[in-house]
Amino acid sequence: MGTRNLICVMKDNEYKVAQYAQWDGYPNGQGLDVLKFLHSYNKEKFLQNLDKYIKFGTDDQIQDQWVQCGSDGSEWVDSSVSNKHSKLFPENSRDTGAKIFNIIAKTKKNLLLQNSVTFAADSLFCEWTYVVDFDKNVFEVYEGFNKGKFDSDGRFAFLVNENEAVLDKLVEEETIYYPVRLIKSFNLDSLPTEEEFLSEFKDNEDEE
Repeated sequence: MGTRNLICVMKDNEYKVAQYAQWDGYPNGQGLDVLKFLHSYNKEKFLQNLDKYIKFGTDDQIQDQWVQCGSDGSEWVDSSVSNKHSKLFPENSRDTGAKIFNIIAKTKKNLLLQNSVTFAADSLFCEWTYVVDFDKNVFEVYEGFNKGKFDSDGRFAFLVNENEAVLDKLVEEETIYYPVRLIKSFNLDSLPTEEEFLSEFKDNEDEE
């Protein structure tokens, strides 16, 4: 299902991963996949790879990946270009989702990721967000469609606070969607079982 979402990793007080995903954004999709990884991974190895191999690419570097796959630089590409891109650069494919964790865990080469953290700013489009924060030692779940009060101290508040035009719009328009809102946080040292995790979001998914 085309449920757009964002998957993030924080370490050393900065985003190391901010992965846009096109599909299966619900907790029983990408959320559960993140949880399964966290239950089974080698943390030390993952963090080593994160520091050694993972960086955000510049706009030009990310665009060059598409050009290598046959793109003419326009916004839209055909299926052959898209399929080639997914094969050559799965770390930046919209289809990868939570599989980015496995890609990082197994990589033996440098990877330039696309930084899509700004996607969290407008929760009309960003329906779910998952954050693994190694500084705070938490796995957080954020929900979209947020028309509630703007949380000026929240994790993604900087996406609005640093943009005066957006902040003014929040004040003036009652219909605007705010950044995604935190609805659940789990300690990485005491993660729930799959069943416990899904039970936390039953009401949220029933409302969709």
